[in-house]
Amino acid sequence: MGFAYTNMDKAKEMFYLMISKDCYPDLVTYNTLIHGFCKSKRVEDGMELFREMSQRGLVGDTITYTTLIQGFFQSGDCENAQEIFKRMVSSGVPPSIWTYNILLDGFCENGKLEKALVIFKDIQDSEMELDIITYTIVIEGMCKAGKVEDAWELFCSLDLRGVKPNVKTYTVMISGFCLKRLKQEAVALFGKMKEDGPLPDDCTYNVLIRAHLRDVDRAASAELIKEMRRCGFAGDALTFGLVTNMLHDGRLDKSFLNMLS
Repeated sequence: MGFAYTNMDKAKEMFYLMISKDCYPDLVTYNTLIHGFCKSKRVEDGMELFREMSQRGLVGDTITYTTLIQGFFQSGDCENAQEIFKRMVSSGVPPSIWTYNILLDGFCENGKLEKALVIFKDIQDSEMELDIITYTIVIEGMCKAGKVEDAWELFCSLDLRGVKPNVKTYTVMISGFCLKRLKQEAVALFGKMKEDGPLPDDCTYNVLIRAHLRDVDRAASAELIKEMRRCGFAGDALTFGLVTNMLHDGRLDKSFLNMLS
């Protein structure tokens, strides 16, 4: 983190050196620096630049506002993120699908599904075309909030909405089933995924392997680990951690660790 802070401080010094030489920054320059501060979790510095930019007569665009919204969410400040969005709309700056996805993801990640669903309804009521990223964010938010049935209903409606689930959408839904201990449904969806596409990735395999391991289903776990390895994927840190814990308490033998390694 110290490296990021040092770089941003240097960038800020160069920025004001540029101004001191009567070379005034344009919107792109401000957006670049605001993005750097927000990425470094220095969103207040980003806001300071935003205010300064406004005083110089430069009007923020969709990139400016969306960057600040994302910065506040990354800092866990949902209230200010929402206020910036309201300011964006009231200023006549049009939110893009990127803006809405940032809002949805921010609210879902901070445990505010109901607010995310209000935004989701607003997008649906607009003429904006939703992409699979938007739907996947909402499905994942529902699953994390324990509303797996609602997530499944939305997942099943995707074809009617003219969008095709991607590997992350399938993995998120499979994970939701696993969290709800609906392993049979997770296995069935995994099978459908392999039949209809897209092909599972390492995340998909690891999610389902952990579900089998938690049920101490050794045969299914071993079969899936072997299949995952044949596809060129490896166990992730969560899977290794679970196997290690189960080895320590005697629920598994070392062969599982050998299969993953």
